[in-house]
Amino acid sequence: MQSRWMGAPMKTRIRTEKCPVQPGGTECGYYMLKFIKEIVEEGIEVLVNDNVGDGKVQYTDDDIDEIREEQLSFVTGFIYR
Repeated sequence: MQSRWMGAPMKTRIRTEKCPVQPGGTECGYYMLKFIKEIVEEGIEVLVNDNVGDGKVQYTDDDIDEIREEQLSFVTGFIYR
């Protein structure tokens, strides 16, 4: 088994999924949270059907604000118990 890893490099297959892409460099956390939320709520089929983000190229400000508000409620729930 060790010789297998020591031999020729293994071929890696990269698969790209269609999903909303962040416009700048600061929204990555919100996009990740929204992406995970959609998978949890709608199931893994959302990936199979290339339907992440309802086919949007990028999320709207309202979509991102929704995630911000949910995270704010979650965190303040721990602070103000």
